[in-house]
Amino acid sequence: MNIGWISSSLPYLPSRGGFRISGANLIPRLSRRHSIDLISLLRDDDERHVDWIANYCNSVVTIPVRNATLLRRIAGSVSGYAFGKHLRCLVELESAVRSGFESRRWDVIHVEGGFVGGLIPVNLPTAKVLAVHDAEVLRAREMLQCSISLRDRLRHTARRYYEQRYERLVYPRFQRCVMVAERDVAFNRTLVPNATFAMIPYGVDVDYFCPLRIEKEPSALVFHGHLGYPPNIQAAIEFADQILPVILREVPNLTFHLVGASPAREIRNLALRREIKLSADLPDLRSALASAQVYVCALRYGTGIKNKILEAMAMQLPIVGYRGSMAGIECTPGRDLIVANTPEEFAIAVLDLLRRPERARELAQAGRKLVETKYSWASMAVAYESLYQEVIAERNAGRKREALDNLVEV
Repeated sequence: MNIGWISSSLPYLPSRGGFRISGANLIPRLSRRHSIDLISLLRDDDERHVDWIANYCNSVVTIPVRNATLLRRIAGSVSGYAFGKHLRCLVELESAVRSGFESRRWDVIHVEGGFVGGLIPVNLPTAKVLAVHDAEVLRAREMLQCSISLRDRLRHTARRYYEQRYERLVYPRFQRCVMVAERDVAFNRTLVPNATFAMIPYGVDVDYFCPLRIEKEPSALVFHGHLGYPPNIQAAIEFADQILPVILREVPNLTFHLVGASPAREIRNLALRREIKLSADLPDLRSALASAQVYVCALRYGTGIKNKILEAMAMQLPIVGYRGSMAGIECTPGRDLIVANTPEEFAIAVLDLLRRPERARELAQAGRKLVETKYSWASMAVAYESLYQEVIAERNAGRKREALDNLVEV
């Protein structure tokens, strides 16, 4: 297949952000059997990583996202709300997509991100797939349940209503809209009933995130993620304030290790406590994770799939978490991980794993087997190949029906 891959962020590794990571893992695997032309917006310091992804693509076209004036941002928002088409990068991206299609005749266009989805020319005669990962309206609702600033509360409130209209305009332009969890799919089927959704989970690099032979720290617990993200902040605070004290009464020398990027002030304040350790902005966080006895995740909210859980499973760590932490992951509580409903249950489960290392080992091995079987990026690439073939076949069948109808009319 010839695939046109349009991305809202440049795919490369190592990186942060779902659209970067998914493209960076899928493109190298798909490029072994297919030809891929990449068109990507450039944000932040993306430009210095272009050579990384170019190794896997037939061609790469990049479009820098430049700062816009307040009036242009307002005009773009109005255009997005009214027509499902933002103005920023519109001319450059439309031109690049039309030129790429005319020269390569892509069999399918794969688009990463709802923002870029609105910029794709509607009348291109080819199959189109939009990967949006999470339900944005649902994400906004759940962010409003977190402890956030007034400014963020106003922003997510506006986004909650803005996205409803934008998605209803944009999603039906594609033959499939792909999300990573059934909960998100079910929500968006109600929100945008005239769009067709598919579910392909997020993956994990099981070769990179793998068990490491390093010495475990005695009675160490670990949690990782972007430590400036409100749900992660709230999870860390809840664990530190409500669950950790119960565990410390039984295991006084225990350490709670927070690992991640851009820690917020609240996280740095937590790290002032004797029993809490912070490792911020590590170039490689695997050793910090692998040295822990138990992975703990007190997340209550969040759309899609929690990559942190897949990564912890892949590194063969026993996991205890709230049910919200496991959303979207097809796992069996008690076999692959432990699910707690209250702080008391959470503390009891952690203490049990610390006291019974054989039980912790069984749980960790089951989690590793689960991600190898269901959540490797190789299996996700195969799922996308099948989806591409499906939408291409549908489009070809539709064109044949249209041709027959025209003959009948003549």
